[in-house]
Amino acid sequence: MGKKVERKVRGSILNTYLAFVTKKWGRDGYRLCMSEIGLWGEFRDGNYYQDAIRENILRWIAREKGEENLRECGKYIASNLGILSWLVRFSDPKAIASKFPKNFSEIYSYGRMEADTSKDKLIVLRLYDVCRIRECCEVWLGVCEGVLESTKTKGKVEEIKCSIEGADCCEYRISY
Repeated sequence: MGKKVERKVRGSILNTYLAFVTKKWGRDGYRLCMSEIGLWGEFRDGNYYQDAIRENILRWIAREKGEENLRECGKYIASNLGILSWLVRFSDPKAIASKFPKNFSEIYSYGRMEADTSKDKLIVLRLYDVCRIRECCEVWLGVCEGVLESTKTKGKVEEIKCSIEGADCCEYRISY
């Protein structure tokens, strides 16, 4: 039997989620979120933390502020990539999607992402062993939509498969 992988994420992704909370609902929203998930302190960008923290932040957003904010959070993540957000505007969705698997493996200690960019005007992202809660799926839809918006590309994002519903992976189709 294989070794169980500990599910951890970099502090940078937690900080981006919390920056979204602060931008959307202010310091009071941030304090309420941290209080309700039982955490205080700061996350170092380069360190790894339990993925349950990310899941708890997502659950808090959905429960306290509404599920519609999860996609907005995903868009925020896609458009707040530091210096990369400036470069994204001069790129196309396929170039960005082709970098997703490497970037994913630098942020998450678990799961795997594939990006199929072989077809014209179509990108298919597959996430294996990533989403354990529905809120996560909504954020990934927002991330995909955020990439289209950041590159000023009109298109559509669809969730084709969902591992929470029994599929082997979560699959997102981006057509433009």
